[in-house]
Amino acid sequence: MVQLCPEEFSENEVLGVSRAVVIALACGLVLSLGMNVFLYVQLQASPEVVYVDAPQSKTEPLPAQEPSLVVVHVTGAVARPSVYTLATGSRAVAAIEAAGGAQADADLERTNLARVLSDGEQLHIFRRGEQGMATSTPAPGGSSNPRLNVNTATQAELETLPGIGPTKAAAIIAFRQQQGAFVTPEDLMKVGGIGTKTFEGLKDLVRVR
Repeated sequence: MVQLCPEEFSENEVLGVSRAVVIALACGLVLSLGMNVFLYVQLQASPEVVYVDAPQSKTEPLPAQEPSLVVVHVTGAVARPSVYTLATGSRAVAAIEAAGGAQADADLERTNLARVLSDGEQLHIFRRGEQGMATSTPAPGGSSNPRLNVNTATQAELETLPGIGPTKAAAIIAFRQQQGAFVTPEDLMKVGGIGTKTFEGLKDLVRVR
């Protein structure tokens, strides 16, 4: 019967254990390396979140704008006829108030108090019984021509003509500024809103020079 040597058995046993340890360590190292590679890949694939502070809005005050002005010459039945400076968009009633108010004999029914004033215009407040024509212009020989010159008349003067209100008066002024002076009284019919019927009522009241 063959007997094993105790010394030889112990050496083989030790070698087997050593191989098992080496294999286990190698597997652990491979597994650890694989996990590290996997985590690195996942971190590279994840989007980077960058936090940016929202800029604070700065509200700068707008520069103060000076109100535009109109200069108006107020004449006629007012307490203080003169030239007055008013805010753009002011109406005729504001100009009358600036001139100290209308006098007792003022005929305010002949003035559109709600009309918006234009820069450089003359606002004439008629008295009761006052003729609604412009100041007579001396003609050769000492005679006078009472007709209204539509090439030089102001908005207020044009509004005294029959059938001519604020809108048509403004259209007459705009026409002569854009197209030039009227050559004949009949040229008024070239202005929008002035037809044959309207012209018949004012043809004897107007002139062109």
